[in-house]
Amino acid sequence: MREDELTRASRREHALYGELGAVYRGILEALTDERAPVDPARLASETARAEAATRALAVLDSVLAPLRRAGRAPAEVLALWQASAALAAEAAVTNRELLSAARARQARIATRCAALGAGRQALAGYRPAGATTVAVDRRA
Repeated sequence: MREDELTRASRREHALYGELGAVYRGILEALTDERAPVDPARLASETARAEAATRALAVLDSVLAPLRRAGRAPAEVLALWQASAALAAEAAVTNRELLSAARARQARIATRCAALGAGRQALAGYRPAGATTVAVDRRA
């Protein structure tokens, strides 16, 4: 690979790790904002963006990994690789945080659903046996 191609690929990798981290932070923010429901369309869109960035990073890794192992690259590329590694580490931490936030939100929703179910059962206990709900037209 020529030096300019290597530099371009390394810049692309750095940008993708930055994008991946930003997407993860956005998802984490959506999951931890208790004032608003999570928008499923936004979550799906952000997940698709994260998956696309991950696929592109895998392709780049297949090209760059052998060159990294060789350890010989221009100073700019080495600096990009170090910066990319830092962004990748940050993205990994944010990913773990968002998984934890998603599980916590699921647990809170399950607890609310169970409470609503128990309330529904309690209210059903006040209904007379065999009673059905009937609409009555008092004008007749």
